[in-house]
Amino acid sequence: MSLRSRLVAALVVLVVLAQSAFVAATYIAYSRSRYQLLDNELRSSVSVVSAYLDAAAGISSPGGPPPGPRFGPPMRDGPNGNERLEVPSATFPPGSYAELIDPGGAVVAQGSYESGTSRPSLPTGVAAAGPQTRLLTVGSTQGSTHFRLIVATSADGYTTVLATPTTQVTDSLDHLLVIEAIAIAALVAVVSAGTWLVMRRGLRPLERMAATAGQISAGDFRLRVDPGNSASEVGELGAALNSMLDGIESAFAEREATEIRLRQFLADASHELRTPLTSIQGFAELFRLNGEQARVDLPTILRRIEQESARMKMLVESLLLLARLDQKPAVDMRLTDLSVLAADACTDAVAVDPSRPVSLDAPQPVEVLGDPAHLRQALSNLVSNALRHTPAGTPIDVSCTLQGDFAVVSVRDRGQGLDPEALLHVFDRFWQGDKARAGSGSGLGLSIVAAIAGEHGGKAEASNAPGGGSVFTITLPRAGSKMAQGSLSGSPGAQG
Repeated sequence: MSLRSRLVAALVVLVVLAQSAFVAATYIAYSRSRYQLLDNELRSSVSVVSAYLDAAAGISSPGGPPPGPRFGPPMRDGPNGNERLEVPSATFPPGSYAELIDPGGAVVAQGSYESGTSRPSLPTGVAAAGPQTRLLTVGSTQGSTHFRLIVATSADGYTTVLATPTTQVTDSLDHLLVIEAIAIAALVAVVSAGTWLVMRRGLRPLERMAATAGQISAGDFRLRVDPGNSASEVGELGAALNSMLDGIESAFAEREATEIRLRQFLADASHELRTPLTSIQGFAELFRLNGEQARVDLPTILRRIEQESARMKMLVESLLLLARLDQKPAVDMRLTDLSVLAADACTDAVAVDPSRPVSLDAPQPVEVLGDPAHLRQALSNLVSNALRHTPAGTPIDVSCTLQGDFAVVSVRDRGQGLDPEALLHVFDRFWQGDKARAGSGSGLGLSIVAAIAGEHGGKAEASNAPGGGSVFTITLPRAGSKMAQGSLSGSPGAQG
């Protein structure tokens, strides 16, 4: 069964059970009230009937019974054979019966209202000794009619029996059952139809969601479900599903982008490694082919092989470092002064190119929690990048300052700056597409800078400086800040 069918069936069953309980309670209460009313009528009429039965039997006072309402047609089968008696009495339903029993148990007077043919089947010994009144329910001598009777015994030993058929009560109760059965059937029909329509309307958004989910499972991750009313549970489900689909689409897009970057990385790494290997192979073949008549002497060949081997070693070490940084290993966090590392990087730059003007602005200690070796390499890469990609003699300005809770190290050159594409990809691995800059490299130096900055909870940025040139900036949480404490607690090898 569908969810809609199950909900409708469950609601109909609950309605039927509730209505059945209501019908049972109503039937019992109504039945008790009708039988109580019948008993009250018998109690109020037995004294009148007893007086006129006494008169019919000839045991009443000479004055006769007092006037009152008639007990239907005259009572028959009186004490004088077939003599018809005119006996006034109370009003009773058709078929009511009365009789008078003397102390010896003989019936001395009897009669029925409107010539009832069915009489009550009185139990043996219905007359009891002593003045008392009893109410009984008995069957009939013919048919299935039941009678409600009252037995009243007077002080002189005469017993009056007054019986009234319960037909009117049972007919009214049966009529009540028919009415309630029809009402239940009508209510069930209305509830079933109404519930079906309400469920169909309420579950329609779920059906649309299921259809959309089927299309999404086929591979179209751009589709989204219609949440409808966001205040309802179905609307909340649709909104949550759309949010989940957004996350899934982003995850797939990120995975695809990662795969593309990985393929590009492998291609670039293969290309960068192939270049020195090709040079090594070429020099080795050159020496083997020429032998003693080689036009290039052996020391030159060995020097070139050594240079290309060193280049390949540096590239491999950079790749290994990036791989370790990607795995986010536990690092030895120590209190490190960036101004000292910046001064060392400037000294190395002057040693490499003494003609290059290099300035350092570090007015105070700038302490951070980090790995000194990694931070040293990051700053050295930034300065080396400025040396490699700017013309000879171009000044380089290095600054190391505190800005709030952050330590900021910036390296500015006076070159031609970065074009928009370079600003987007300058920290990508093996990216060397900036034609406005001079020099060459492996394309991994700035990638290592960005990875080290991320390792320490910071970031690396590149921008064009006002007045020309470019600025590369590393921003790290300073020692003692909340961000630095979070970075420290998140590093198993951290120490103060």
